[in-house]
Amino acid sequence: MNRRLVSVLAVAGAAASLALAGTGAATADPVPGQPGTPPAGKTAAQIYSAVGADAFAELTNNLADKYNAQSPAPTRVIASYDAINPVTGAAGENITTKPGCTVARPNGANAGVTAITLNQKSTVDPSEYCVDFVRSSRAKGTAAAEANLTFYAQSRDAVSYGVIGNAYAPTTPLTTTQLKDIFECTTTDWSEVGGQAGDIHVYLPPASAATLTFFLQAIGTNLNNVQAGCAGLPTVFDGQQNDGESMAGDPQGILPYAVTKWAAQVNEPPGIQDLRGGAHIGFVNTMTAPTTTSTLNGVTYQVLNPAFTTGGSASFGRIFFNAVRNDAPDGLKSIFKAGGFLCQHADELLIPFGNTPLGDDTSASRYCGQPS
Repeated sequence: MNRRLVSVLAVAGAAASLALAGTGAATADPVPGQPGTPPAGKTAAQIYSAVGADAFAELTNNLADKYNAQSPAPTRVIASYDAINPVTGAAGENITTKPGCTVARPNGANAGVTAITLNQKSTVDPSEYCVDFVRSSRAKGTAAAEANLTFYAQSRDAVSYGVIGNAYAPTTPLTTTQLKDIFECTTTDWSEVGGQAGDIHVYLPPASAATLTFFLQAIGTNLNNVQAGCAGLPTVFDGQQNDGESMAGDPQGILPYAVTKWAAQVNEPPGIQDLRGGAHIGFVNTMTAPTTTSTLNGVTYQVLNPAFTTGGSASFGRIFFNAVRNDAPDGLKSIFKAGGFLCQHADELLIPFGNTPLGDDTSASRYCGQPS
């Protein structure tokens, strides 16, 4: 079954300021019919390749389509590879990011950052890196290798949890402590947190997913604690971050979910398939809604509710980044830096994908293109 079907829906009112040469829908991976292959007819030196987070993979695919379609054409095209195979759903397979570059497809931001810090070069053009930038759903880390990277802030997100229906999960908010106990498997029945009696089925994304890392940090735990507490239990299953269908309709399931990805799956802009599988985003600590609406060019979209990233659920708010090497070409940096291509077109590129723009005020604590 296709996991990332290409949507034929176009974003209404797409801004003419992008000076597009064409109007095709955003695609999954650079060559939709051949996932994991680079753009045809391009040399390694004509490609900026991207890997990493699932949470805004389709958004970056759309950015790539718009950037590549400029007139005159840019010197290099963006080639962004999804976190999993967009057709088969396979994870970790080898992909060719550029001619001469064979890379294990990174499933998540953590894996993407690891991939870029390996500094792998093309075998047909040793001057070219195999990974040029990373979609990162986490901030810059303290590892020595990450000191060689610049993380450009893109937009706001939050991570909560997805549950299917209200047959077992309560309609009232789960607290941070309750979520910690659920994911450490010390609380194992929904009746213990105000729901209907029945086992809690914990769905865990791969460890390479920053969405999982961030969520566990937000609830006050880590993967080691989760693995120790849940080891061997029949109620713990493999899931894919931000993919409600990976719970296969399980009304007793719970899965970490990026709020913007859920909103984008409601909106179904180009390249997004609705993978909610009946899942909705749960409340945390308060009844503050995780999403709200935003109108762009007469079309109303679901987007992250900024209020969900403050107050009682503040620890669940995060920023999306695009990470490049400190010595990356200026042409690449100019896509993501303040005043660059993405920030100039932030509303039309971000809002249909459920993201809340950061704004251009460089005196603010957060702004589009802010480097770290």
